[in-house]
Amino acid sequence: MTTENIRYWGYRIDKTAIRFFSEELKQGRLRQGWGGPDQDLRGSSLGRGARRNLRMLHVKKGHVLLVPELPERGRVAIVEATEDWESGYRHEVPAAEADYGHIFPARLVKSFVRETAGVSGDLRKSLRYIGRFWTLDAVGADIEVLRGASQADLNAKITDEKRLSDAVHAAFGSAFNAEKFGTSVYDRLNREFDNTRWENVLVRVLETRYPPPCRVDRVGGRGEKAHGTDILISLPGVGEGPRHAIAVQVKDYAGAVGPHPVDQIIKAEWWDGQDSHSVVEKVVILTKAKREKNAALLEYAGKKSVRLVFAEDLKRMLTEYAKRTMGLAPSD
Repeated sequence: MTTENIRYWGYRIDKTAIRFFSEELKQGRLRQGWGGPDQDLRGSSLGRGARRNLRMLHVKKGHVLLVPELPERGRVAIVEATEDWESGYRHEVPAAEADYGHIFPARLVKSFVRETAGVSGDLRKSLRYIGRFWTLDAVGADIEVLRGASQADLNAKITDEKRLSDAVHAAFGSAFNAEKFGTSVYDRLNREFDNTRWENVLVRVLETRYPPPCRVDRVGGRGEKAHGTDILISLPGVGEGPRHAIAVQVKDYAGAVGPHPVDQIIKAEWWDGQDSHSVVEKVVILTKAKREKNAALLEYAGKKSVRLVFAEDLKRMLTEYAKRTMGLAPSD
């Protein structure tokens, strides 16, 4: 049966007998109350209560039912009819009971907690209906989402705070043109900054990527000829050992760039001062140069174990910085 032909129903049980109903469903029998000895739906004289169940005979093989409080309290069972109920219905009152004689052929597919991520607001509202049997066709698409989810996902509860966070991130992702945004910020800064001003901006950008106990310091100046570094990212060491460092050189070069920036950052090997640092990575940021025009430099930098950051990489860094400062991206 295709989803276009499936109908969806809500089905409520007697919550005082959850264990009984659950065990019966394991045997392929979905029970219903108002099923005393004289309430066989195929009989000619039915009481008012039993007549309410006649609508259930409209269920066809392959139709889907949601049954709150099955297979246990706090869950909702996803049940599928295994036969047309008009022909598959039986009436048999259990020996230990005086009720629950209605039997409909069905199987348990999955079950979910109402707090799981896939439960929409409309479906949640529909499940609050107080009748014993009702249509859920209006939320059929939502039910199909749950049918397609893993049981592990259906078991996972999600808080309202997490729903809010997820909604904000999803809306931001769908409405935000990251490439256009990054290019706009980059173009404006590039018009106004030389490499020295870029260093100040990059310190702020890198601080969001390396929060405390890391440190990001601008260290260029007179001593740069000796150590070749504009920005030093200081990382905690292991135990009582020295701190580690990422040494960064910033250049506003454009076009095809020669080996000079790489030769300059190579000088960064060890830092002395308030803390000793072993340099674990050397990076050159080229604020205007593009990767596609610098194949030779990339090859040279690779041989010297220097990482290059080009203009297109810088745009992405600026975009991630904006997301972090607006609380729309997790910190690394």
